[in-house]
Amino acid sequence: MSINIMVKTFRVALTIVFVSVVPMHALAASSDEEVAVLKAQVAELSERLAQLESRQTVRQATYAEPKVTSAPAAPGWADKFKFKGDFRYRHEAFDVEDQRERHRQRIRARAELTAAVNEDITVGLAVATGSDDPLSANQTLDDANSSKNLALDQAYVKWRTPVENLSLSAGKFKNPFKLVGGNGLVWDSDLRPEGVALDYVAANGVFARGGGFWIDESGGDDDSFLVGLQGGLSFDVADGQLLTGASYFNVVDARGESVFFDDNSRGNLVNPDGTYVSGFEMLEAFAEYRQTLDIGDLTLFADYVHNLEADDFETGYAFGARLKQNKWQWGYTYQDLEADAVLGILTNSNFGGGGTDAEGHILTMGYALSKQIAFKSTLFLNDSNINVGSEREYRRLQLDISFKY
Repeated sequence: MSINIMVKTFRVALTIVFVSVVPMHALAASSDEEVAVLKAQVAELSERLAQLESRQTVRQATYAEPKVTSAPAAPGWADKFKFKGDFRYRHEAFDVEDQRERHRQRIRARAELTAAVNEDITVGLAVATGSDDPLSANQTLDDANSSKNLALDQAYVKWRTPVENLSLSAGKFKNPFKLVGGNGLVWDSDLRPEGVALDYVAANGVFARGGGFWIDESGGDDDSFLVGLQGGLSFDVADGQLLTGASYFNVVDARGESVFFDDNSRGNLVNPDGTYVSGFEMLEAFAEYRQTLDIGDLTLFADYVHNLEADDFETGYAFGARLKQNKWQWGYTYQDLEADAVLGILTNSNFGGGGTDAEGHILTMGYALSKQIAFKSTLFLNDSNINVGSEREYRRLQLDISFKY
């Protein structure tokens, strides 16, 4: 019971006593002096009770109940995961010299899940449609509506090292090396190399990348692997930004080895026994310039590669432009890639039918309905077998609609 309640209760009791006692004294013929004394005592006691009640009121006004606060909840297990993916539907048409016209429908679906082990380490797992082709996750719609394949696209761990801006990846992951202008002179954009990679990007525009990728492991012969280094600098020029750099790639133990993957050399020269004529030790130099103009965001690029271990057909180059106008995108590339300029299993799988030994134009146009939905068309006007075999015209049209989530 609080003090206020006790005071009020006691005051009521005094009143009752006083009302009861006075008549009893009167009936007993008490003197007026005795009644006056009794009234004075009751008044004094009431005043003391009033003072006690006032002090209690002040004390309650200045007293605040302590606030009970709980510690912030620790992140739940679901907060450690991130999920993303995309789906693409493609109509593709071919017009190749001395071959009948061809049309096909293809789909590509990819999904990636990443999980934070701690603040510095992330692991990732991704699956995609398609076969074991290292350059494509496309799945052709055919074979009487049969079930389609789903394959491991990525499986990696990424560590943000104590060295500022330096990260280390291991496993099967996205290619860390620069695709100049988004073009695949050396690397196909869908390639997922396997091995380890270092990536360093500084705030001052300096970048450096390195990697060691397994190409072919053999129990009865020497292993083939690729060692790569790339570095460059990005800096302001006039009203735009210029990125320049150089790369060194060496496919160790490729000369004289059987063709990697599926016995398709993809344009590289081979001996009568099906082994590579040359090795592949490649030097690359590139530049990319970006500027925002009144008509949109413009990108210009140039890329050059030379194979130090090839005796013939050892160079390749590409140059082009990209223009982004609000929701529209336009692009043009001219590319000339000689037979042994690069390893065929690494380069663009669409240009000239895939691989090396082709030249010609690539025209692109795209329109974004939103950040998640986009249309794109790509037209290849190429000539293949320009170094070896009978040269032929190669025409290929791709019409895509893509959805990201």
